[in-house]
Amino acid sequence: MNERDLHRVVCLMQPNFLDILKRNEADRKVFSLTTFDGGDTIHVRVASTDKSDKKDILTRVAFKVFEELPRQSAKLHLIASSLVAGLADLNQLKIAILVSEDDCVRIFVKPESDKPVEEAAVLCLPNRFHLFNDDGIIDLRLLADRRVAVVGLGSGGSHVAMELTKSGVGKFILVDYDRIELQNVIRHVCGLRDLGRLKTNAMRDRILEKNPFAEIEIYNSDVNNLEQARQIFKGCDIIIAATDNIMSRFNINNLSLELGIVTLYAACSVRASGGQVVRVRPNDGPCFSCVYVDAAMEAVEEEMSSFAQARAAFPPYIGDDEVEANIQVGLSSDIIPVANMLVKVALVELCRGENTALASLEEDLDGSFYMWANRREQEYYHLYSEDSFHKSDEPAILRWYQLRSKRRTDCMICQGMEGSARNRAFFSSKGS
Repeated sequence: MNERDLHRVVCLMQPNFLDILKRNEADRKVFSLTTFDGGDTIHVRVASTDKSDKKDILTRVAFKVFEELPRQSAKLHLIASSLVAGLADLNQLKIAILVSEDDCVRIFVKPESDKPVEEAAVLCLPNRFHLFNDDGIIDLRLLADRRVAVVGLGSGGSHVAMELTKSGVGKFILVDYDRIELQNVIRHVCGLRDLGRLKTNAMRDRILEKNPFAEIEIYNSDVNNLEQARQIFKGCDIIIAATDNIMSRFNINNLSLELGIVTLYAACSVRASGGQVVRVRPNDGPCFSCVYVDAAMEAVEEEMSSFAQARAAFPPYIGDDEVEANIQVGLSSDIIPVANMLVKVALVELCRGENTALASLEEDLDGSFYMWANRREQEYYHLYSEDSFHKSDEPAILRWYQLRSKRRTDCMICQGMEGSARNRAFFSSKGS
């Protein structure tokens, strides 16, 4: 029978589902079912336990392991009907799973006690290397071992984490101490079902929904705790700084230079009228402090999307009412272009020097600072003329521009660190 002719679909929601069924048949198997669309779609999970206490959920699923499945459909129906008949007499959906030692599986569903058993289409979660297309533009094995730290899981950072997941990145470090709040859930990857949850926990679940093989570490901490952040970042291939305050970005800059880790920064302007992406390669081009010389100006011009962020940006003598008046969130569609550019630059960095389809972008994206404008307002008002969008020979909105930024010889951060490193090397050699 063609699977397209089958009315119901049963999804086995664990990559090792069949292995659990075949492992030690003496163990009791505990099944959990979730139905969607009036029972047309059924998600099944299983766990193996030696506990003797029975649960009601056990009565809804039966299974049998064969060395080889019978070839005749009629015989399979008879076996499934017999298995279902042995379950408790409840007027609920019941399932019979027939599996062979070589992982052939057929599943039959009895929707109600007075309905006949019917075969369902089966979807199994693939293994790690079948989850992504082997013919993709990036070798899955290359990104599966890359370790990416995402600091700040707001509307921008959450999108970056998900896009990197969908590209094949297999190891994540998620850092944030905030929770999913009502005022930002509309722009976030997570939805209302995650309301009130810590962003790290919610995003871990969203990533695992896309890639159940992903390895994820979560830290519900403030990256401005430098000693803790130093330990968190060690061993990372790249750091994504998607935080909402300037202090954290400068602290990440200091730590990434010290640890020698490539770091990408993204920020949106007020009401997401535009945004910037900054790439910092330690000892190769400008650092974040070289690009943003005036920290106070950068902090004033960035988007204020939450009370906590706005409160931290203003001095204590400014009242809460005035702080709330400065919260001006941007549209998700205005934030996504900045996040997507960050993802693109991140993938180029993660694949740098490798033979992938992104290799040509290493020459195109060779700058350290990129700017985007969604509208002609705020700091972008005087940068673009009114009719520039229709012209190809002058700067315009809705286009990315690479701005050349050089390493500053008087930068107290990157130049100071390089000098300190040279001094340590000099005195170490003298001591030996």
